Amino acid sequence: MALEQDRIVQVLQDVWAELLAVEVAEDDDFFELGGYSLLIVNVVAEARRFGVELSSNDVFLHKTPKAIAAALTGGSAPQDAAPVGSAGWDFADVWATGVAPMAVPPTSNLVPLATGGTETPIFCTHWGTGNVGFMRKYVDRFRGDRPAYGLEMIGLRTRVRPPVSVVEAATRYLAEIRTVQPQGPYLFLGLCTGGRIAYEIARQLEARGEQVALLAVVNTLPPGVRELDPGWGLREVYDFRGAGVREKFGVSNPADDPQRLLDAMRELEWVDEEVVAEELPWRQLMWAAGIFGHENYEAQRYGGDVTVYQSREVADRPDSAWDHLVRDAEAYTFSAPTTLDVVRDPAFAEALAKKLTTL
Repeated sequence: MALEQDRIVQVLQDVWAELLAVEVAEDDDFFELGGYSLLIVNVVAEARRFGVELSSNDVFLHKTPKAIAAALTGGSAPQDAAPVGSAGWDFADVWATGVAPMAVPPTSNLVPLATGGTETPIFCTHWGTGNVGFMRKYVDRFRGDRPAYGLEMIGLRTRVRPPVSVVEAATRYLAEIRTVQPQGPYLFLGLCTGGRIAYEIARQLEARGEQVALLAVVNTLPPGVRELDPGWGLREVYDFRGAGVREKFGVSNPADDPQRLLDAMRELEWVDEEVVAEELPWRQLMWAAGIFGHENYEAQRYGGDVTVYQSREVADRPDSAWDHLVRDAEAYTFSAPTTLDVVRDPAFAEALAKKLTTL
């Protein structure tokens, strides 16, 4: 039986009060109280435990217990809140613009970052937004006399529907890597969630008897660490990601000023320079598919070593240790706050360059 509006308000006040450790009134804004994107996962799970069928978008769009309850019981949404499916960002609409992998010839996802050099190449796996071309600005700081290649997300440019499995993606990337370097030793640098892809590639190579000389990751939480509700499907992850974009960049509707949104994403290197605003809904779907795959990746143990370059925020997390998955984990911690800041940090480049000279 559907809950009454007053009961929903009370449930949300109680849940927020417990999670945020503050008193909550019916008109209090979740984010102004100190709430943040990932905490919404807990809000949704707890609310559903009390019978409130809440989605992450309800919190992002309506923000207060009273407004959320009104929306859930048939009331009107605030005037500045765009519905989830607005402006061509609806999951079903965007998914329909993709093509099945078997419907088109396969294309390469290998991106040359720096082609000069005579030593063993280094391969950089993309981070959560799927792009890797921005690393052209940074690889010369550490690569030495070796070529550098990037692996960008499958379907990023071709609109082929992406795999939602880290194992499948890693298998396909490895086939491309071997067209450039048929045999080891191999060198990998994984960026943020891309560190898990690099890990799986290294594990597959180890299973084939190949040598991996370097598995390095930047701000990567080890496989098995979950951030989202395990019951969420791809649509829910997509909606969560889209709502997070709205909140992060202060837009109620991405279609209102897509160029401003694109420019802001470029500043963060979330998209490369050639991307146009019309591609953003598809990029959103790609990001969601990547997140879904990483959330559901059940890794096998890797018998080699991992070198971890991380921000202080990641290093301080109790679930950031890799020791249970690898033979040995060597960690370097930097004051830089984000993955991009770590990559830009001269101390990171110096540490990685020094590591590469020992191989």
